[in-house]
Amino acid sequence: MPLVELFLAAFAMAQERNYISICGKTKTSIKWTEEHKSSNTNLSISLNNGIYSISGKFNGKQISKKVKSKGKPWYQNIAYNAGLTLKNGRSVEYECFRPDNIKLYTMSAAKKGTEKLDGKNAVRIEVSLTGFMSAFWSCDYYFDMSSLMFVGYKGVNGDPGTPETKISVAR
Repeated sequence: MPLVELFLAAFAMAQERNYISICGKTKTSIKWTEEHKSSNTNLSISLNNGIYSISGKFNGKQISKKVKSKGKPWYQNIAYNAGLTLKNGRSVEYECFRPDNIKLYTMSAAKKGTEKLDGKNAVRIEVSLTGFMSAFWSCDYYFDMSSLMFVGYKGVNGDPGTPETKISVAR
């Protein structure tokens, strides 16, 4: 198991959440599962022919619904693939589900150049909502210059005034 997968699994487990994201040959998600015991959530989302199928239990209530894709690639966990996805490009719009409300959002990931993270050069990719909402939230993912594997994250995960979260992968 590559270090980045091990780290992300450990991070999710520290929050009492277990996520599994299965990607296809194009590095886009094809299935995502979430288990969060304290909120009584155990659900699965899969994409087939432009339709997301959501089933299981969300916050203690049974859920079974279909959501039409907006036609963008599905990257449920952009940390796995943004570096490779933007290797030869500047930006990409993609879809993902927000885990706390299971709503589908269109997001933007844009390469912002290189900068130092923990003393090492890294590719910085800014992720934000699209349209009007882009003014209200963004975060940065960092990727190794040569392998383009995830090495770090900076962003605010909460209401205004919440301190910045910083994640670094130890190498």
